[in-house]
Amino acid sequence: MFSMVKSKPHSNQKRAISNIYSKSFLQSSPELQKISQRMIFGRLLPLLDKTVADKQPLDVLEINYSAAMDFITAFIFGLQCGTNFLQDTTVRRQWLGQYQSRRTYRFWNAELPGLVSFFDKLGIFIVPGRVKAVSSEIEDWTLGKCGTAKRSIASSPLPSSHETDPVVYAHISTALQGSKVNPSGPDSRLVPQDLSIASELLDHLAAGHETSGIALTYLMYELSKNPQIQDELRSELSALSPSLFCDPSKTPLQEQHPNKDTEHHLLPSPRSIDALPFLHAIIVETLRLHAPIPGPQPRITPSDPTSLVNSPPLPPGIRVSSQAYTLHRNPRVFPSPLTWNPSRWLKASEVQKTEMNRWFWAFGSGGRMCVGSNFAMQEMKTIVASVYSNFRTRIVDDRGIEQIDAYTAGPRGKRLVLVFEKV
Repeated sequence: MFSMVKSKPHSNQKRAISNIYSKSFLQSSPELQKISQRMIFGRLLPLLDKTVADKQPLDVLEINYSAAMDFITAFIFGLQCGTNFLQDTTVRRQWLGQYQSRRTYRFWNAELPGLVSFFDKLGIFIVPGRVKAVSSEIEDWTLGKCGTAKRSIASSPLPSSHETDPVVYAHISTALQGSKVNPSGPDSRLVPQDLSIASELLDHLAAGHETSGIALTYLMYELSKNPQIQDELRSELSALSPSLFCDPSKTPLQEQHPNKDTEHHLLPSPRSIDALPFLHAIIVETLRLHAPIPGPQPRITPSDPTSLVNSPPLPPGIRVSSQAYTLHRNPRVFPSPLTWNPSRWLKASEVQKTEMNRWFWAFGSGGRMCVGSNFAMQEMKTIVASVYSNFRTRIVDDRGIEQIDAYTAGPRGKRLVLVFEKV
């Protein structure tokens, strides 16, 4: 879907998928609630408790990528088929290392695939063979996950207490049954359904782990610079019921047993977490100042001549773009735009808030708005609420924290080292 140029096929594909990423579906999903409990109480909080006990700092970029990956793959493929990067250090570093090794070369295949192919025929390789090999490995890995999810549906129609349905895989598999839409390439080319599904889901898990991981890292960075805001947030979180605070000395979490029951630790409802205004303000302000995708979002002008702002009429088929980086730094809409200030979202009048939301473009807007925006917000709110109900953070090493100049923009130093302290 992400690579579809024409509006109608894209619209049809998005319509077939969007229901399972709607806010109402996610907030009422027992599968996602079970996944969230496992991720928070079975994996993330035990990991952080261990760093406190060991008095060790932690690279939170790697951990946030891992948490986001575990969340999205469990929702796509089911808990039993998803990743466990939070606990499996070797596998996560190998996979994330391979994925990130392709970064420098993404532009060429995305923007100039014909040129890449032309030079390949001449024996001049703009994209090195090792990068192509890694891309093939990731594609094969995704196809394997789809196969495992498919077999899990066939062998066990009703998931056990330690499993969940492969929600996204099952939905897309049904939606694309007999479809002539090809999510992976030009709108007119057909490919086998298994490849179409794998191609679509690779986009979901790639975007789902990288963008949320970056956003969570910059949120922790800003909160670590502002301990008083941590305290304000913790005060708001203390009103949640049941409480997210966990005392590991009284109720040990399941660090070494990812499949062990975690039902004695209950999460507050997604709606109650979503309703917290200061938590919401902290997340949207982080997405404003540190948009994980600050780069241009291309659109193609429609058949009727179109004008943009004060431009002359543009003929059909012209590529235009805007980008969150520019929109989010409009000083008329966001005074002192380079300052991280969550309170701006709480103190604004209704008129100002409407204007700020109109210029907020972390997920895009319109028909091409990010289909996973509601999932990302629910996941991030759950993680942030859980972490800061239990820990304070402070910076140990933030060298290279500035965002790189790229479409997807993580820290230049590829790390952020924090120390966690139990509250």
